[in-house]
Amino acid sequence: MKCSWHAIYIEAVAHAGKQEYALPMYINAQLPAPLEKAGEYPSGGPHPYFLEIYRAASPSIDFYSPDIYWPDFEYWVQRYEIPGNPIFIPEARMESAPYNAYYAYGGARAFGFSAFGIDSLRAPQDDQPEPVLMQVYGLFESVRDLLLSAQASGSTRGLVLHTTSPRPTQTVALGGYLFEATLSRSWPAKNLLADDGAMLIMQTGTGEFYIAGSGLTVSFARDPDVEPGMAGIESIEQVSRHAGQWTTEKRLNGDQSNQGRQLLLDPHQQHIFRVRLYSIPLAPRS
Repeated sequence: MKCSWHAIYIEAVAHAGKQEYALPMYINAQLPAPLEKAGEYPSGGPHPYFLEIYRAASPSIDFYSPDIYWPDFEYWVQRYEIPGNPIFIPEARMESAPYNAYYAYGGARAFGFSAFGIDSLRAPQDDQPEPVLMQVYGLFESVRDLLLSAQASGSTRGLVLHTTSPRPTQTVALGGYLFEATLSRSWPAKNLLADDGAMLIMQTGTGEFYIAGSGLTVSFARDPDVEPGMAGIESIEQVSRHAGQWTTEKRLNGDQSNQGRQLLLDPHQQHIFRVRLYSIPLAPRS
């Protein structure tokens, strides 16, 4: 197989390089476009089907990283979530990168994410809005120590939704609760307000979570696999963090939280919320 010869050659080069400089080394994996066949793209690299060959033949490579330009971002990331292979996304499509980054850091516990062409972004002038990806990276920068700690303890989750997603609703479980998300809609007309939405969840205490994202409506329930019962929102605060200090921008009540039933993430702006939940166990049957 062509990939085995590639892997053997790469091992020779990587091994020789590490003899001079003991630096971590990785390989970009160019993935095929939908319906693209081997030979129609630079095939023979560490595609998910060939990862085991590469890992056996190239022990000097520390991790393998996919370039993801195609739909089903989560699917491709999950193909590289194997023991001993930390997740790093060296290239991703710019248009969907701000939302897929939330999934990469929250769902896959990635340690890096780079949109292709990010160097083309420029700081906004005058009253122009800041590019979405800049907003997202700004949020990650403000909570990077908190994120690393939560990743290490398995206390992060992430999800992303697009109008093209195969399911209109996604649910993740964390800390005894279920977080169900759908794309933001207007009320009462129920028109879509955003084509894309995503969030990163970090648990920081019993019933306490920091949720960053945009474009989603999030509902909460008790996780029946942990403990049957009812869940409710104790408080929702929009917060920001500078120099390690949290500031409460506002407390959400009334229409801002659908009368205390949901977290409504702005469809156009990236924000961080501190959400405190409570649960009421089901009374045992007599």
